[in-house]
Amino acid sequence: MAVVLIRLKFALMRHSFTGMRVLGLALILLGTGLTWYFAVSAVNDEVRSELLCLAFAVWAASWALGPTIANGTGVLRSQYFALLPLDRRRVGALLLATVFVDIGPALTLVAATALVWHGAVFSVAAALVAVPAVLALWISVIALSRLVFRALGAAMLSRLGMEIASVQWGLIMALLFFGWMAVQPALAATLALRANGLGEGTTGAVLAALPTSWPVHAVTAAAAGAWGPALGWLAASILLASVLVVVTSALLAPRVTARGMRRRRRPLGARPLSRPARSLLPDTPLGAVIGKELRQWWRDPWRGLEVRASLWAGLFIGLLTWSSDLYSSFAPFAGVTCAFIMALSTANMYGHDGTALWLTVVGQRPDTARADVRGRQIAILALGVPGALALSVLFIGLTGAHWAWPYVLTGLFAVFGAGAGLSLLLSVVALSPGVDPRSRVDANDSGDNQVQVWLSLAALPLSCVPTVLAAVFLGVAGAPWAALPVGVANGLLVALWLGWIAQRRLAGRLPETFTRIRYGKEIALRSLPERGSLLDRLERTAITGNGETRPTGS
Repeated sequence: MAVVLIRLKFALMRHSFTGMRVLGLALILLGTGLTWYFAVSAVNDEVRSELLCLAFAVWAASWALGPTIANGTGVLRSQYFALLPLDRRRVGALLLATVFVDIGPALTLVAATALVWHGAVFSVAAALVAVPAVLALWISVIALSRLVFRALGAAMLSRLGMEIASVQWGLIMALLFFGWMAVQPALAATLALRANGLGEGTTGAVLAALPTSWPVHAVTAAAAGAWGPALGWLAASILLASVLVVVTSALLAPRVTARGMRRRRRPLGARPLSRPARSLLPDTPLGAVIGKELRQWWRDPWRGLEVRASLWAGLFIGLLTWSSDLYSSFAPFAGVTCAFIMALSTANMYGHDGTALWLTVVGQRPDTARADVRGRQIAILALGVPGALALSVLFIGLTGAHWAWPYVLTGLFAVFGAGAGLSLLLSVVALSPGVDPRSRVDANDSGDNQVQVWLSLAALPLSCVPTVLAAVFLGVAGAPWAALPVGVANGLLVALWLGWIAQRRLAGRLPETFTRIRYGKEIALRSLPERGSLLDRLERTAITGNGETRPTGS
């Protein structure tokens, strides 16, 4: 059965090789080279031991977070086997076994064998102890990767878990955007580590206590002839690997249905059925869409993750820049950064809907597309603006940089307006179908939107060029508040213009949009001309460039 699943995995991988996978393999190759460089070039045994503890901790952190960023740890999903007459626990264990059979885990094992080199420097006995220690470390790291990824999806079933997942995603995005602050110091420290090690301090003590350092301790103790501690550290490493395998196999076991978030049900007698609920929204198609979107962004965990993670990312970016003497001037613009990230995160709204878009298709009227697009734009602004404004107030108050107010407000108007237009246009044209909402399990089941993200990274700054130029020139001229009307006009015009394009596109291709969600990329490509308009080419690029995470038959 394991051989069958491995063959199935490779067959699926041959048809779903993406750019993110190439980038991941390049980073793993780089990490393998650096690990062996540290092991071979360390000036003494103590420094080599410290550097291996550091390298293994980085490997574990990378495997824990990397698959979430790269949209998955493997191509086999437990839902594929939910209805087969197989023992579920055994299927979970077999699915975990398939994760180890890949280029990335193989290179990780090569990097971990640097510990065998470390033991061989001391004695043959230490090298022999290193062999099972390396295998335990390798199993632990790969199992932890799948455990974190699957546990993140399981956490989405509660509001507390969704908030925890949002914090993790926010931290990841903050590091992706402002991790370059640590690149230069890290490079300088890397050159010094080979000669000096970690030195005395809390960093070395914390790394020595991590489970990823236990195999190193086992080899070091064996080299010193302390066989009791050596066997103890080795047994602890093997026990940890066993526990991770058992827990991860249980999480990977297929389930017949995916449980939704528990909602509090109001008793029938709590409110008279004849008394309609009061609403501030107009009793029009536009008001209906706004209300629907606000409820979905609040109730749907996969939608809520996008908004909350953007707010947390803005908070973390503000804290990172505020704590840095060199980049503290960026802290007041944490709210603008949050608006920018939110535009990237919400660029796949129709992919979030799943097959529920059928309701819009069957009820289509001449004004349906207009109400749908404008209602979604208003809803996302209503959700994002208060949080971004609160972040701006917080960090301007913390830094005392009240000079930044005109620039921050100008940026918020421009970025939110342009982002509301761009995210809707990409949601229509570059839609990426994911797992249908009723069947979602993992945290990024709502669709792969890497094409939308890369396009937004280039298009959003370009759409705000008038505001940037006005802020720079009027700021130099001593009249920064004069740029505020430019920012308002820039954001409003881009939102209306791109929203109008999205509206026309959706009105003309609403059935095709649903077909793309329901039946996947192969069917969607048949409805696109080979050489069509710019929007047709953009849609074809998104169909072929994004990975398809929708299970067949969902």
